[in-house]
Amino acid sequence: MAYPKITVNTGLTESLIASDTILIPAPGIETITGTTTATTANKLVDVGADFSSVRVNDVVYNTSDNTSALVTEVETSTILVLSADIFTSPENYKIFLNNGASLDSSEGCLLYVGSSESTMTVATSFVDVKVKTTAGSIVTFSNFPVGDYLPVQVLQLYKTGTDAAAQNNCVGIW
Repeated sequence: MAYPKITVNTGLTESLIASDTILIPAPGIETITGTTTATTANKLVDVGADFSSVRVNDVVYNTSDNTSALVTEVETSTILVLSADIFTSPENYKIFLNNGASLDSSEGCLLYVGSSESTMTVATSFVDVKVKTTAGSIVTFSNFPVGDYLPVQVLQLYKTGTDAAAQNNCVGIW
């Protein structure tokens, strides 16, 4: 029997950053936060950090400009090599220490769709949202109402195919 997940979720939440290549990080896992101290291409540098618990494929969010990358190498305890050049200095970051584990099909999240529009109008109260569902389907919800939940469990929020106003204004709820 199907059930409405909205009534049985655990209340774990995470603000999401849309990405065409990175799955939504698992909920409730340990994270490291901080601010970069130097700018080096494809690296996260924080001389005050301790990255000894970070592993290859951990997800890194740049929370200053809403970009994301994967850890490809732990160069030192204060320098991580990343899959993309997403940092300047100083910028804030959040590392999800899931050691490369992704959500399995039973752990998809509900997706609350928000918007960066400060004043909603008829034209801006609907957005396109592209996601990968727990069943592996890639679907675009066209003209989806802002302030609502998608009717499917989600593993990934895509940047391409999701309106800019919604790309970094969605919340995953488990």
